[in-house]
Amino acid sequence: MKQKRTMYRRNGKVVWGRYNSRRKPGHDYRSNGYYFVTLNTKHRLPIFGEVVCGSMQVSRIGAMVWECWNDIPLHFPFVRLDTCVVMPDHVHAIIVIAHPPDAVLAEQPENGTSQTLGSIVRGWKVGVRNLMKAAGIDFALWQRGFHDRIISSDEVLWRTRRYVRDNPKNYNRKKRHQSGRKIFRPD
Repeated sequence: MKQKRTMYRRNGKVVWGRYNSRRKPGHDYRSNGYYFVTLNTKHRLPIFGEVVCGSMQVSRIGAMVWECWNDIPLHFPFVRLDTCVVMPDHVHAIIVIAHPPDAVLAEQPENGTSQTLGSIVRGWKVGVRNLMKAAGIDFALWQRGFHDRIISSDEVLWRTRRYVRDNPKNYNRKKRHQSGRKIFRPD
């Protein structure tokens, strides 16, 4: 099957070709573990609410993001929710994939639903989009894809939880210093 060529940005330049995956090569994203994910709104529009005095005040759409976050285990029973924060233009979350020890992970499950991190995040995004449509809100919400980090140790997990928890109180400070923005790398 011929791969579809798409347009994407690489180092600020628009390029035609196959979209390069951000996933770690060789890692099985169905495997048990803690995953730190970041989902951005399209064009980084601040539509999930606003930060007031270091606390996030969610909008109607921000509340839909929370609702769908809490519903993830209903659709993916092997998932545990660790921590999450909805920010004006992005969401940070730690998703725990915890299959039972005797689970056999099929390449193509019978019900057609993949058990990968990508499938979980895609389901979350689609859930929010469906709630928006049901409420009569119709526009492109999400930036394509998502960012992820595999959490490799208890120390990294602790630092990542602190980063997520402190994100609202650090948000306005980060916005003032966007030109010299530091990228969070927990490990």
